[in-house]
Amino acid sequence: MCGIAGIFSHYPINANDILVMGNTLAHRGPDGQGFLISQQEGERPNLPGLIDFSPNLPCHVALAHRRLAIVDLSPQGHQPMVLQQRYVITFNGEIYNHIELREELEALNYQFTSHSDTEVILAAYDAWGASCLKKFNGMWAFVLLDTVKNRVFIARDRFGIKPLYYAQLNGTFVFASEIKALLAHPAVQGMPDREFAKNYLKNGSTEAGVKTAWKDILRFPAASFLECELKLLDSASLEPTEYWNVQPNLSTEAFDESKAQQLANKYYQLLEDAVRLRLRADVKVGSALSGGLDSSSIVYLINKLLEEQGVVDRQETFSSVYKSPGTEDCDESQFIDQLAQALNVRSNQIEPHVNAVPSEHEKVIYAMDYPPESTCMSGWHTFKCVAQTDVTVTLDGQGADEQLAGYLPYLAYWFAQMPLRQVGSELPKMMTIPGALRPAMRGLAVGIARRLLGKSIALKLVRKLGYQIDPFMHLNQKLAQDLSSSLRVLIHYSDRVSMAHSIESRMPFMDYRMVEFLASVPAVYKLHGGWTKYLARRAFSGKLPDAIVWRKDKMGWPIPETHWFEGELKSWMAERVENPAFLQWLGVDSREVPLDNAKVHMTHKVRWLNLATWHRIFVAKAEAPQLLSSKRDEV
Repeated sequence: MCGIAGIFSHYPINANDILVMGNTLAHRGPDGQGFLISQQEGERPNLPGLIDFSPNLPCHVALAHRRLAIVDLSPQGHQPMVLQQRYVITFNGEIYNHIELREELEALNYQFTSHSDTEVILAAYDAWGASCLKKFNGMWAFVLLDTVKNRVFIARDRFGIKPLYYAQLNGTFVFASEIKALLAHPAVQGMPDREFAKNYLKNGSTEAGVKTAWKDILRFPAASFLECELKLLDSASLEPTEYWNVQPNLSTEAFDESKAQQLANKYYQLLEDAVRLRLRADVKVGSALSGGLDSSSIVYLINKLLEEQGVVDRQETFSSVYKSPGTEDCDESQFIDQLAQALNVRSNQIEPHVNAVPSEHEKVIYAMDYPPESTCMSGWHTFKCVAQTDVTVTLDGQGADEQLAGYLPYLAYWFAQMPLRQVGSELPKMMTIPGALRPAMRGLAVGIARRLLGKSIALKLVRKLGYQIDPFMHLNQKLAQDLSSSLRVLIHYSDRVSMAHSIESRMPFMDYRMVEFLASVPAVYKLHGGWTKYLARRAFSGKLPDAIVWRKDKMGWPIPETHWFEGELKSWMAERVENPAFLQWLGVDSREVPLDNAKVHMTHKVRWLNLATWHRIFVAKAEAPQLLSSKRDEV
């Protein structure tokens, strides 16, 4: 995993511009840097890691790469990488099945000089064109040039795990892994979007669409590619092609015991293979452990596979815990400790302390590029803990809840569509889950209204009551919707909090085979018998402690924000949010700030804090915090 940036221009490129853009991404790649500059006249630019390849192209091109060495640590893995003196690529991510693809390409007479997955991408594109993307199992964002046909190929992975942003200027196209690198280019104005900010305060963070918090900076869409002539990159409208989407199973079939076991077996097999592929690395691998079922399942499978491979070192796990007075309701160390003892792993734990929140919060906002939904302190500190060890890669449990209906609001969709004959047996069982009553009853009420009143009247009633639920949406359809909306927000957080500490986060639940399988599983096997994520619980029953497998009090990396911001940090929060320059820019009066309104949820108050801090760093141009991991020196 790395950081990438580039410039395509009709005008000569100042080598310092691409150098500064690359240096802005140093936290994403502290192990090395490389550059390509095309057709420069006069003296060769003095850039570190400048490759000996300067193609004659119809426009000026500069590429940058910051390397976090994971696979093939030798100089052979250096980027930008060239193949056949024709193709050149700058690539961020991992192709986990690169070994199998290499063998397939070797059968087609391709020869390789490295063991890197980057070289496999280049050969795969030469062999199969844009169709190569359908063969990749991994996470990626890359820009690939064909210097013979003068064409460019830009692509992101199916789920947008690896970020990519761009800006189209007057005769210039620039791209980068993070927005802050684009802002480092002198021609990028970086005009903050007030409407984006106001929408964030109202609705929270989003990764939907191409718009960002800056009017002139766009997000390259997930599961998409662009293949075009170089001279067209600065055209008014780029139209990437979507190459993948998920097709959910919308059946309403009844539960079958035999089929449930078959599906549980398939689930376990797919997850095990997803973990096996993601253990491929030439550096030390660990795991982020929250104490819940998903991360515990990953830890279990890592242990199993390492033992089969003959690895004797104990697995390292990393967790944020809360043991200080007033924060204990966010603490999951009881389950973390239980699993660590059961699986004999080395549990590394860190506690975010209130006095460190202000400085760490600024780093989070800078890392994110735009304000998140929470302070992200649990995830942030987990990777801060990882950075203090010799682990460079972690396997994490992100993505399971959105595919297996692990969150309580999904109960509303489940009961809205449930046949009335089934309600009598399912409702009492679901009521044993803490907090399940409200979403279940809402769903049931919406379902009855749909049957009695018809579609149009039921929709009006739902909207009038303020229910955020479509009474005609199947549960699996809702899960598929969240896969490309709310889950992408969480994936964005994972990328930023891990890469800010120069750590690669891998997500077995986002293996596309697993995603396609779970989308095909009827909803009745996801919510059943009083259990969310029933299929996953059944798959790991008897393998993990029952207290974890059959646990009902889901938490999921909670953060004691109410304790902090209604306690010791209340005045600090008010000072940051009520800053006159921020309120003036936003166009609001201080009386509209809701910090002292007891009826306003803390989540909404934290949005104000995040936005105010974002404004301070990116709009008011306060000094940006340093993100480069302390365990590595600047290259």
